[in-house]
Amino acid sequence: MVWDFVDGGADGEIAVSGNRAALDEVLFSPKFLVDVSDRDQSTTVFGEPVRTPLILSPSGLATVVHPDGEVAVARAAADAGVIFGVSTASGYTMEEIADASSGRLWFQLYLWKSESVVQSLIARARTAGYEALIVTVDVPVVGKRERDLRNGMSLPVRVRPGTALDASRRLPWLWRMLNGPEITFASLTDIAPGDDASSIGEYASRELTDPTRTWDDLAMIRRGWDGPLLVKGVMNPADAKSAVAHGADGIIVSNHGGRQISSVAGVAAVLPSIVDAVGDRAEVFLDGGVRRGEDIVKARALGARAACGGRLWFWPLAAGGEAAVRRALSILEADVDRTLALIGTKRYDDVDDDVLY
Repeated sequence: MVWDFVDGGADGEIAVSGNRAALDEVLFSPKFLVDVSDRDQSTTVFGEPVRTPLILSPSGLATVVHPDGEVAVARAAADAGVIFGVSTASGYTMEEIADASSGRLWFQLYLWKSESVVQSLIARARTAGYEALIVTVDVPVVGKRERDLRNGMSLPVRVRPGTALDASRRLPWLWRMLNGPEITFASLTDIAPGDDASSIGEYASRELTDPTRTWDDLAMIRRGWDGPLLVKGVMNPADAKSAVAHGADGIIVSNHGGRQISSVAGVAAVLPSIVDAVGDRAEVFLDGGVRRGEDIVKARALGARAACGGRLWFWPLAAGGEAAVRRALSILEADVDRTLALIGTKRYDDVDDDVLY
């Protein structure tokens, strides 16, 4: 059931496979017998340097796969020189994650029904030193994730009759779940009524989504946030233009990892049109299907400032905690370096659509 929670998507999961397929269709046109020594994959994001052009996307409840959760990821990301986007639904509080990190942190915000909740989370992110705010706009209602419905995935995580055999075969995970920190929306424990995980889950289901929200709400957030402001969940040029018009500094082109609606295009397929619509008025990021360093370079060639990924850190966290996340980020860094050499380009910042067929 935990595998399905991480791997699964909405309805028929067309968008999950579509994200990967869209990136697979992007092909390089390599050039050789050029000097590709002294390669440099560093770039800038909102004017500040990053060693590797990758943002770890906000993904909630990391403690469901490992008790160290987002704290482990924050430490690994800082040492790897990548940005970590922290979810509203993190298993540790935003303050605990900030205390564990010496790197760049962004905070992801949903447009809750309660304006006081929104403003409280923004104030806490500011106090904790988060650099940027990611407003996620593609959840007017929660998508139908059929695997979770079939497994009875809930908060708190419970082993039910239909999953008892499955859980009994994963004794290390079961031991960690029983002896580790409570699996809950940690940043919301002072906001949700009650003091147990089930009440928080019910609160999130009731209050997380607000179908009445409009672009005016983004403008209001813009007036109260001095740092970079990003909009996540953009999949068409009109929304990208609206986001910029209402104060966004960054656009994360994303279909929520295929977890909200199934029958939408892969992110890489729509990214160029959004880059064209935005121009130089905002930085654009690709988020969907990224698994390898090649994908990060492809994102740049399609016009993105950098690439983002959630499952690419969730899986190694599940497999081996902080050490595995560090290893995964090291592999990605080496992949980007190798890809630059093999397409005949020294610098990541010099990659454009000339490197593509």
